[in-house]
Amino acid sequence: MSERAPWLEYLSNHLGLREIAGPKHNPLIVEWGQQSGIGWWTNDEDAWCAVAVNGALVNSGYPSTRSALARSFTRYGTRLEKPVRGAIVVFPRGSNPLYGHVGIVETVNANGTVTVVNGNVSNEVRRSVFRSASILPDGIRWPPGAMPPLEAGAHQSDLPLGVRVLRHGSRGKDVEALQRDLNVLGYGLETDGDFGARTRDAVMRFEARRSLTADGAADPAMLAALSTAVSDRKERTARRKTAAAAASPIAGAGAVVTAGALAQTGVQIGRDVQSLNDGTVFGLVMAFLVVAAIGGVLLWRFALRRAEGPAREDGL
Repeated sequence: MSERAPWLEYLSNHLGLREIAGPKHNPLIVEWGQQSGIGWWTNDEDAWCAVAVNGALVNSGYPSTRSALARSFTRYGTRLEKPVRGAIVVFPRGSNPLYGHVGIVETVNANGTVTVVNGNVSNEVRRSVFRSASILPDGIRWPPGAMPPLEAGAHQSDLPLGVRVLRHGSRGKDVEALQRDLNVLGYGLETDGDFGARTRDAVMRFEARRSLTADGAADPAMLAALSTAVSDRKERTARRKTAAAAASPIAGAGAVVTAGALAQTGVQIGRDVQSLNDGTVFGLVMAFLVVAAIGGVLLWRFALRRAEGPAREDGL
């Protein structure tokens, strides 16, 4: 089972790594903090248990929490029901609700304890034994992008899109992500994380349009096609917005120039007809030209909106 938790193997390979006493700092502990995106981390004197776990994750190809706080892991990855080998576990430390301690489970023991590989224990990376009951609520986690062990009881609501097949009745953040992607294509779903009848019907319509088996299940084939369609739609939308932004100043300037030219023409005509001493004629001519200028601007704005166009449901 160790191949499923390379982050555990990485940290285990550094058992015995210690802080350096005095003004010098262990360069690997400093590097772990920098690799984890903790820009201010330059020492081995601050509590570094979270830095050690983040360093193990990053060096195994998984994201970090970008935090030196142990409790940052209570929001990391997938939440598990019970500890298993490789699980990241978070414990309280003192009475301050901000403080904690984090490590990686090496062994789940029959006596209700877990053996954990952790950093910053007596100033080194070492094995420690904790009571399983002392783990914080939401404090048993599995890295994002890694398949949780079946026996761990992963909370389905926390699984990322693509980890499981979604069907009518499924609930969770992955269902919410599916609904958001379908809405990019114009399906108009409520993003409530509940795979109800409307979501199933939308999935079936999408599958039928892509010549897939229209069974209403978001399986790997459906999700792959959806990802491609969503990417294509977003690229087309971005291109339209860029083109519209580029055209807008030019068209706007044209409308202003047209309106200005019409106004000048109106003034000249007004001068020409002044000899007639007919103020009524002059007013009518000016009113006509102003209306024409306003109409030109409105027509330009209408044409621009038509060019952008609304997104059609799953259209090309």
